[in-house]
Amino acid sequence: MTTQLGLDLEEQPKTPRAAVLRHAYLRAQPVPADEAIALEAKAKRQDARVLAVFRPGRTLTPSQVHGYLCDECGARAPLLTSIRRALTNLTRRGLLRHHPRDRRPGPRGARESTWSLA
Repeated sequence: MTTQLGLDLEEQPKTPRAAVLRHAYLRAQPVPADEAIALEAKAKRQDARVLAVFRPGRTLTPSQVHGYLCDECGARAPLLTSIRRALTNLTRRGLLRHHPRDRRPGPRGARESTWSLA
């Protein structure tokens, strides 16, 4: 019977990566644990900024959220992809409600779903 050789890793990360990387999407190369923690903290700050845009009775598309953040922060606004990630995470946490049937035309003509406070 043959045994399969495992990878000989010199150093294991101190924090399990599955627990650390809830929002940060990795590049092809491995990311050190401290950098992964920093990416996670940045994603949480973006989630808070996206949530702050919503008011009771306001229903917004991801592009509209991006527009509000661009007006507020200028060039430092998160990317549209990060805003979509934040909307999904906030919906899963029960803070926002997704309205898939309320679709509005986006800036390039594609129709976008809307979100509002839960």
